[in-house]
Order: sequence, then C-alpha cells, then structure tokens
Amino acid sequence: MTATPSTQRLVEQYYALIDGNNLSEACDLMTEDIKLTFANAAPVYGRAAAESSIQYVLDFCSKIEHDVVSFFEADNGDGTHTAFFEIRIKYDLKDGRVVDIPGAVVAIVNADGRFTEQRLYGDLNEVFVRRDG
Repeated sequence: MTATPSTQRLVEQYYALIDGNNLSEACDLMTEDIKLTFANAAPVYGRAAAESSIQYVLDFCSKIEHDVVSFFEADNGDGTHTAFFEIRIKYDLKDGRVVDIPGAVVAIVNADGRFTEQRLYGDLNEVFVRRDG
C-alpha cells in the first residue's frame, strides 16, 4: 500500500478547506451520493447531508485544525482508491476549551478524484460536552 500523490493531495486540500472555514468548497470534493459516517453515529447519505453533519461539529468550534499523521492507500483495481489515515484534530471550542483528539479515517476516492465514502473514527465526546463556566 502506497499513497498516490493525487489522493494524498485531495485529503490535504479537503482538510485545508475545512480548516480555512470553506466547508462548501470542501464538500465540492465529494460525490453527490457520498456516504459519511462519524464514529458511532448513523451514516448520512448525499453531499448536502454530509455538509450539514460536518457543519454540526463545526458549530461547536471557533477554530479547527486537522493534521494527517500517517497515510496509506490501496488501489482497488476499478479506478477507485481506498485511503487509510491517522489524523489529529485540534478543536478550539466556543466555550474556551481546546481539545486535541486522535482519530482514523477510511475514505474511498473515485476515478474523478472525489470522495464517495468517508468513515471517521474517534471519540468526539469532549467536543459535544458543553461546559459553560
């Protein structure tokens, strides 16, 4: 398993757009029928649902930063690629807390260079627990 520059660049571009508060542009890198799963939540289907799901998380943040720690990729033999990567996400939360969470992602990228599926694994409980004072 090795990473092709185009898939790794896609992942880096995607997270740079999210980190730069350009969620709509990041979601343009998805297919219309994407399947997105956050941890143990039920999957959502379609670009609009994926954008809404990601926005829900971002609404807790004043800033977010993604760091891809390691990256592996498999050619599926049908023009698609499966990327596996370790990620660290730093959440600057609106309640003043900063949370740094490790995670892992499995992503399927089609021959056109768009995400068809993303499965994100990590414990986001600290992001969703509001602590006001």
